[in-house]
Amino acid sequence: MKRRIFRICLLLVLSTALLFAAWTWFRPYDWNPDPGARCTVVATLVTPDVTFYWVEVHLNVNPGMSHDLRKPVFLQTGSGAKLQPADTTLASIDGKTSTEIWFKFWLDSAQIKGPLNLHLNDGVLAIKKSALEPKLGGSEFRNFTTNQW
Repeated sequence: MKRRIFRICLLLVLSTALLFAAWTWFRPYDWNPDPGARCTVVATLVTPDVTFYWVEVHLNVNPGMSHDLRKPVFLQTGSGAKLQPADTTLASIDGKTSTEIWFKFWLDSAQIKGPLNLHLNDGVLAIKKSALEPKLGGSEFRNFTTNQW
């Protein structure tokens, strides 16, 4: 009887862990991205550099869409500052139309404490919604897969 109860408890714990892992793996970065941006955020890599941060935003271009290189791209901080990308990387499958984009921004510790919104094409994507400084846990970088950081 004890063995059967142990097996049932173990099965419940394993099922819960599996459901949690599946939920974290398949949840989107943002549940309602702006369609005008023509992209969705995959992840944001944050790397500290003394009192500054490198924030690298990885985007997938929506199928059938393209990124307009003529329109300005900027990251707007909670204080209203508009930061231009320090680096932009484009990737494509066919060598013509971009399918992935990486924008890299340089932020100081005051700028990263508020919400961050990426303005591109004709839309706005929420990169960070929290008003707190990101917790990196003493590591050299952290990859965020949701905008709740």
